[in-house]
Amino acid sequence: MGEPLNKNVRRHKLHSRALQPLLLAAFAVPFTYFGAQIAAALFFPDYSALTVSVSDLGSNRSTMPAVLNRLLAACVASIGLAAAWAGLHPLPSTHHDPGAFGAGMFAAPFVSALAAWQVKLLYPLRWPLLLNLAVFGGCAWILSGAADVNLAAYGGLAQKLVAAVCFAPPSAIAFLAFKLLGSKRCDA
Repeated sequence: MGEPLNKNVRRHKLHSRALQPLLLAAFAVPFTYFGAQIAAALFFPDYSALTVSVSDLGSNRSTMPAVLNRLLAACVASIGLAAAWAGLHPLPSTHHDPGAFGAGMFAAPFVSALAAWQVKLLYPLRWPLLLNLAVFGGCAWILSGAADVNLAAYGGLAQKLVAAVCFAPPSAIAFLAFKLLGSKRCDA
């Protein structure tokens, strides 16, 4: 009876070791996403975080669009298809918008908040993710035009804020899971 239990414990430890790099990669998405923008901005004449969208950093307006296009594709692999679509159709292409392929990014704040309310181990994230969801609602209000914000002057900033509220929840969950996995390994 002890041998099957030992086999399951070894299998659990193997899965835990395999899961750690994936959790770290998920945690790193927003840092890589915004880091790629900082690197790409160096090659964009007259760059302004307020007015220039992330996609413009990978367009023909940049002196080196590959910096953003390659880093962006790598950091949003978890959202995958939408980023790949945008990379294959860089601005000013009329096909740049991935449409429904990018829906997963916008579902992340909702799914993450719901998970935090349903999964006991995620309870520490309930209120921060609920606050993030409220900020996401504010972003939708601004981008819809209802807030009467001049998106020509602040559209780049609004896009970056939306990316932050969409990428942060899965990153926070991945970080908490990584910490919990590490503490369970120490307890074993």
